[in-house]
Amino acid sequence: MKVFLTVALFLWTTHNAFASQPFITIDAYARSCPANAKTNLDALSTYLRKSTRTDLEKARSIYVWLTANISYDAKAYNTEIYGDQSPEGVLKSKKAVCAGFAELYTALGERMGLEIKTIVGYSKGYGYNEGDHFEESDHAWNAIRIDEKWCLFDATWGEGYGKEGNNGQLVCVKQFDEEWFNVAPEKFVFSHFAENPEENFLEQQLKITLREYEKLPYYTPEQLDKWGYNPRLLIAAVKPKRIK
Repeated sequence: MKVFLTVALFLWTTHNAFASQPFITIDAYARSCPANAKTNLDALSTYLRKSTRTDLEKARSIYVWLTANISYDAKAYNTEIYGDQSPEGVLKSKKAVCAGFAELYTALGERMGLEIKTIVGYSKGYGYNEGDHFEESDHAWNAIRIDEKWCLFDATWGEGYGKEGNNGQLVCVKQFDEEWFNVAPEKFVFSHFAENPEENFLEQQLKITLREYEKLPYYTPEQLDKWGYNPRLLIAAVKPKRIK
């Protein structure tokens, strides 16, 4: 399993550079976190919790803080020397690959009272080509239970995007993208697939295998909405037909 060999960042330029209306105050508060609140996990979670009331607001506060303060470690990705990806290590270095982002999200979320998980799996991100087969997990993200439903969060992809540099190596561009905040499972599965299929949190009739995930067309949540695609119908199209 190569959790740290993440295809973690996308090749497209995002458009969500600013906060959505419901979260303006929370986003500004998270981005204004003072240096003395970033010294340890307890201090940081205490600071971020102060501007929130609901679980969704807590999840947002962490997501925005992570994307503003932690940068994707392209050097680690390119050299395969990952360093300390623990929550404490990432908080200190302010750099991480996907596992570091996800574990820090979980550590802060737990301290703020969220029911949160780190999910390990496969992703159609940097370096992916349509029709590729997946043999080893390559990415990590989070699931948070909000209002009795599991939703998906990818702070790594929310931090920015990746592109290929002149030397063929990954180059990262830091640019906030809220598209990967609070995504419904039936939309998330077009780009992410959990190593444990139950952690895709799909309804029974929508559950698919890794091989069926490979057959799914790659769409972002925004593309599904913009083009009016019904994710349920697209998922049904890759499932075996029942013989009547």
